[in-house]
Amino acid sequence: MLQSVLKPKGLHTVSFIRFISLTHVNPSTYKERIQRMYNDGIDVNQQTVETNPTERIRRCTFFKDIDLYSYYKKMSPNVQTLGEALHEGRALSNDGPCVGYLPSSTNNKSIEWFSYSQVIEQSEYVGSYLWKKTKLTPMQSKVAIISSNRPEYLFVEQGCYMYGFIVVSLYTTFKAETILNLLKRTQTDVLVVDNLERIQSCKDELLNNDQIKEIIIMDDEKYDEHSKIRSLSSIYKSMKKTDICERPTIDPDSVATYTLTSGTTGESKLAMISHDNFLSSTRGNLIRLENANMKRPLTNRHCSFLPMAHIFERFVILQILQRGTSLVFCPSPDKVVDYLSIVKPTQASVVPRIFNKIYDRIMTDVNKSPIKRFLVQQALREQPPFLPRLVFGKVKKIFGGELKGIITSSAPLKPDVMHFFRIALDIPIIEGYGQTEAGGGGTSTHPTDMTYGTVGTPLPTMEAKLIDVPGTNYRSENNQGEVCFRGPSVFKGYYKDEAKTQEIIDKDGWLHTGDVGEWTTNGALRIIDRVKHIFKLSQGKYIAPERLEDVYIRSQWIAQIFVDGISTEETVVAIVIPDEDYIRKHFKSTTNATTLAEWCKDEKLKKIILSDLNQLAEKYNLKSYEKLSNIHLHSELFSQDNGLLTVTLKTRRSNARKHFESILQSLYKVSPNITSNITQK
Repeated sequence: MLQSVLKPKGLHTVSFIRFISLTHVNPSTYKERIQRMYNDGIDVNQQTVETNPTERIRRCTFFKDIDLYSYYKKMSPNVQTLGEALHEGRALSNDGPCVGYLPSSTNNKSIEWFSYSQVIEQSEYVGSYLWKKTKLTPMQSKVAIISSNRPEYLFVEQGCYMYGFIVVSLYTTFKAETILNLLKRTQTDVLVVDNLERIQSCKDELLNNDQIKEIIIMDDEKYDEHSKIRSLSSIYKSMKKTDICERPTIDPDSVATYTLTSGTTGESKLAMISHDNFLSSTRGNLIRLENANMKRPLTNRHCSFLPMAHIFERFVILQILQRGTSLVFCPSPDKVVDYLSIVKPTQASVVPRIFNKIYDRIMTDVNKSPIKRFLVQQALREQPPFLPRLVFGKVKKIFGGELKGIITSSAPLKPDVMHFFRIALDIPIIEGYGQTEAGGGGTSTHPTDMTYGTVGTPLPTMEAKLIDVPGTNYRSENNQGEVCFRGPSVFKGYYKDEAKTQEIIDKDGWLHTGDVGEWTTNGALRIIDRVKHIFKLSQGKYIAPERLEDVYIRSQWIAQIFVDGISTEETVVAIVIPDEDYIRKHFKSTTNATTLAEWCKDEKLKKIILSDLNQLAEKYNLKSYEKLSNIHLHSELFSQDNGLLTVTLKTRRSNARKHFESILQSLYKVSPNITSNITQK
């Protein structure tokens, strides 16, 4: 990774650094460059203010006096519904490139582009066909999409938005049973898939289902003729420009999409998000970004590889379309590195697990050599300030070499990982926090805030407050509690589930996120845990397991961890899935173990991992009752297939607790050698 930079050995390396430093006078640091280029004027020591001391309601200091329900409309004022975003983009880009793709039929690695006008035309053909030929009803009929990221996905989605059909985005990882269940629950009229193989296992049921009027296939492929099945290309061939219908009037407050929640505590719910919910959220974020000068050329080009079914990626893409910039779809996460080198994005939306994977690989290589480790340590300290530019050139190339800004969301980014990529990439990295029910947005960090572990301040479409969490020590008077949002981005409710809707949106319009947060001394929000995940130990102490998992997952020995406890006990325990690659390189078994399942039975390995985890507990100042008293090594990774991960790769805690119930109970029957190991710490 860094070998070309790290060739100098020993004293020659130190001499090399000293020599180069003499040729660079007063180079600026990362912090100085970001403050110079992306300063939005925020006082980083007082980022929010209380607008209602009684309820302790807070807003970003920039937006303390605005009307939340109208201010965002100054951004893209001509866009009233999602189907108008492309027209705004066409005007701002002067009909420039909108969507790019790499032709799969050739070895040509150059990007081919659809202009904004072409994308609009393709979308209008789809929408007109569904309206006039399939006889769908605007603001009532539903169209489900199951597909990898590709231009046709956008054509269908935007065609539905233009003509008022409700989009139901389903994940490609869903099994046949789940697909059939969701199509029935949503009363879907038309199903669109990228290829027939995607629904092969349930094709007969779909064809015999009177509710499904048509199945549209994106790929051109051979399949058995059936009156219900049509290829997208055949629809385009059958349509002429004169067939494009004038768009119906769509109510901005009508539902645009049903989006699945993650379902960490049970069955996924269908969140109803209106056109205005989504537009207010994205426009509020655009206002924040452009106040910090995060606009063209920073936003010129985006590589889309996170699932289109997820609210985060759609949140990002909708902003791109409104500002007339361009994107290229990467059809598979496995091809991300190849695509990044070709697309050379200027902006990216990256989830923490991708950052963590890249970071771990780099640091594993770095730690093999004292010289590499020395250079990287000095570069991360910016000693001298120019060194990161020399050391981290290849890290930049991983992302295509032209990246100018990143937004990350869905989970907290560890401080050491955030610091590494800030220095290595030398660009602003924005951490966002939101959820499906908040239209994808809620808060985001300010580029000039160099602290770690927070998710910033409310967008100009939201105000926030923390409320007491019953049965815990989280109190709003201590600036801790459940995070609640109010504003135009709050969703319409759960489809056909009024009881759940009333649980999450109270009579005053506050969205109860279920997340526990705290206001830091500088007024930024930090997320601590989930309300439903907190449990109590026998001595009355409350445990926020995800906060502990964020600490323990830093062990190089483990790939996944599930922290839990029992109310009759005084300590926490954990299910640990070891990192197989790391164990193969660093563990010598006293037995003849050769597989992960066999290693998981090795008491020596268990002691090593438990010791490492408790060293982390000491390092991060965890309380005594937050330290692990015992662990169980498990060989099978949590996944969607075994029901232990959601579609957004979060742990299904209720499923995990039930699955490991007997094991968790047995972990409190600690063997003498494990107890000895713990008490010595």
